[in-house]
Amino acid sequence: MTEQEKTNEVPLSMEAGTLLKNKRESLGMTQKHVADRLRLRVSVIEDIENNRFESQQVATFTRGYLRSYAKLVGLDEKNVLAALEQHSEVHVQEQETEMQSFSRKTKHEKHNSRIMLLTWVIAIVIVGISAAWWWQNQQEDSLTQVVSESSLDAEQMAVDIEKIDSISADELIASTPAEIAPTMVESVVESEPAPVSAADDSAQAVTAEVVDAVATDASENEPAMVEVAEESTEPSVVVPEGMTLLTMKFAADCWIQVKDVNGRTLVSGTRKPGQDVELAGKAPFKVILGAPEGVTMTFASEPVDLSGYTSGKVARFTLPL
Repeated sequence: MTEQEKTNEVPLSMEAGTLLKNKRESLGMTQKHVADRLRLRVSVIEDIENNRFESQQVATFTRGYLRSYAKLVGLDEKNVLAALEQHSEVHVQEQETEMQSFSRKTKHEKHNSRIMLLTWVIAIVIVGISAAWWWQNQQEDSLTQVVSESSLDAEQMAVDIEKIDSISADELIASTPAEIAPTMVESVVESEPAPVSAADDSAQAVTAEVVDAVATDASENEPAMVEVAEESTEPSVVVPEGMTLLTMKFAADCWIQVKDVNGRTLVSGTRKPGQDVELAGKAPFKVILGAPEGVTMTFASEPVDLSGYTSGKVARFTLPL
């Protein structure tokens, strides 16, 4: 074996960058000299000698850089590339190991997230059951309170009835208004047995006098009530001085609008049968009738002739005509 072959023999256990670096140093060359000869940056030579190869560069540029570097320092490029591939496989295996560990970590985190989700669901169910139990207790308490209040009201009513039963007829008549006293006196007299003593006769006479007095007061008050009712009757429309009375009676639905001499709207809208209109204002009036065939009008107590307006057409006119 020649000396040149011994020089080119390199141990495959060493990485490609380390082989090139050792060879360069044995030749006394600097990284700057190698970079200038290969027309590369010094940083690229440093990355190669430190075995910092990016995965993308291994497939494209790194092999070319290593071949050029090996030729420059006199190494067999096959040995250098073999060392590169050997250590690249180790690197790939390490990456796969890291990926597997990362996958296990991901599965573990996913498992933990499922446990956390299940825990939250159980907590929500417990809170919901507690809320339902509390609401049911509140409803039962409310029902118990209502029942107790009802029982108290019933007891109070029973006590009131007992008190009313214990009141004598005379006390009941004395505390009753004068309007209903005669009726109550009569019912009491009818319900009691016939008098048998002189004291009962005098009491009956007093009762009769009370009944007569109340009846007399009621008969005296009746005319006054009639007079008040008569006075409350609404008077007819009063026409102020300088204004004119306009009346409308409707036999069918009709939309109307009436404006006075100042353009002020006196009435507007739809009127139905029976909804008569009486208004007073300053003439002349501008009148619009949607269905004039169903309207009867008087202006200043004089009838207004609407026979000239055909059915189904809107009537527009000014009063007086």
